[in-house]
Amino acid sequence: MIDLSESGLDELFRHDLSSIEFQIYFDAMKHELLASNAVATTLIAHVVQSNDSRPDAIVIFGLLLDEARMGIENDSAYGKAFLTNAERAIAAQMAAGACGPLDLMKIAALYRRAGLPVPDLLIIDPGEAEIPAEVPVPDLDQALAILAADIKAEGGGPYEFFNGLNEMTAGLPEKMQAGLVHHLASLDDPLSESCALYWLLSGPSLVQQAAAAGLHTKLTRTSLQVETLFYLPIIRGWLPAGTARAIVDDIGQLARRKGLFGAPGRDKVESIVGDIMASVTDGVGAQSIAMVGKRNKQTFVAMILLKTGYGIKDAFVIRCRSKREANSIVSYTREEANGLRIDRMTAELLLEAALADGLRNGSMPAPGFIDVMEACDLNGLRPQERDLQALLDYADPQRDVQTATPEQLDLMLNDDQALDALLPLIDSWFEDTGETRTIMRRSHSARTAETKIWAFLDGRRDIWARRFLQTAMILRSAKKKDPSKTLTAAAFALMQKYPLQDIPLMENIVFTTLEAGSAGLE
Repeated sequence: MIDLSESGLDELFRHDLSSIEFQIYFDAMKHELLASNAVATTLIAHVVQSNDSRPDAIVIFGLLLDEARMGIENDSAYGKAFLTNAERAIAAQMAAGACGPLDLMKIAALYRRAGLPVPDLLIIDPGEAEIPAEVPVPDLDQALAILAADIKAEGGGPYEFFNGLNEMTAGLPEKMQAGLVHHLASLDDPLSESCALYWLLSGPSLVQQAAAAGLHTKLTRTSLQVETLFYLPIIRGWLPAGTARAIVDDIGQLARRKGLFGAPGRDKVESIVGDIMASVTDGVGAQSIAMVGKRNKQTFVAMILLKTGYGIKDAFVIRCRSKREANSIVSYTREEANGLRIDRMTAELLLEAALADGLRNGSMPAPGFIDVMEACDLNGLRPQERDLQALLDYADPQRDVQTATPEQLDLMLNDDQALDALLPLIDSWFEDTGETRTIMRRSHSARTAETKIWAFLDGRRDIWARRFLQTAMILRSAKKKDPSKTLTAAAFALMQKYPLQDIPLMENIVFTTLEAGSAGLE
């Protein structure tokens, strides 16, 4: 363990945060940084000091919050400790009188940006908070107009406006957030109206209700944009039963009474989607899809992150100045993440399955997915539950695997060339959960650990069969026939209850799992 005190952080702060050197150092040290109480204490102290000599502290703290969230989602051995240490450090700063309302709001915004719940101690009560006299209290509509103008001047749009407001209000009580959202959604302003759709897909139920109610108020008074009326029924299909969905239903009924659905349809702007790149699903079920296209003569890149159990985890559209810039943006997916070029049908199958997966687990699609649907003309997508047999049929349309003899299946499973081609794509395929860590910790020998890991994986056949089939579909679309067939055969063997030891891909997962968690075993 290295020294992670104040002086021990010098190496971290020394690098330019945009440099390769910083990224390499951060990736190597992040788990130790997350586990250190000293790091959390030091970073928080720098974040709340206005004359801080460490201006990068707030960025690094945000990066660690993001890593902590991913650790919690992936049931990894880090994450919770950092959040506990951070809250203790914030409480200590508050007790010492060094952390005021503006500091709390700044830190709360970082939690929201990282996709984490904002801790209660960061929620300020404006009635009790002592706002410094030099901080002016602007007129709400004027402040919103100024923020909107600034975002437009920087080339942003509704999504950037929403993100800015969403982070700025992270430290406010939920009722105040809902009040602001209701006010915003009811304004006669297309920008604010678009933001209401994002809030319907995010935040607590009270904020969702406020967004729907604000749109209803506006429709009662005047009208809604054609785009809003188009997307509300789609969003309605994603909302759980409750007040927000009931209000959206009322909006639809009111719009029909006003004859708005009989008005001219949405302006059809042709979207041309060219390259579609997809990464292979990694060991924790994360996968990225990038689409390069053009709409209204504007080149764009649509980025989508899928995550098992969460569905459409993140999504946004980047407006580019040229196709060259767009290709540069997707280079990570293509090169660093071993991205593969896939066809549109495969991308749509993956997205529809992800929508269903998220909704089944109580996760709405990311707000920016609305923009992705519009930019890429994916408005026909609907959540589609696909069981293993359905995925198998897509990966094996000619039923070569499903009708293979045992001898033929064995040849597919043990195709050395195909397995070698797969190795660079599946190096993250191993198990790292609380259960596997307990197995490794309690095993007195490597042989005992291996036996228990095999038994553990036998109970996760469906999970790995799904991962194999999703990857096989991508490889099949990318014209990589033999690796796709080997993955499909492995999934089929799992579904048919073949012994795990007879499936080389599972043997590789066991070996990598043991290698990753074998510290201390003899």
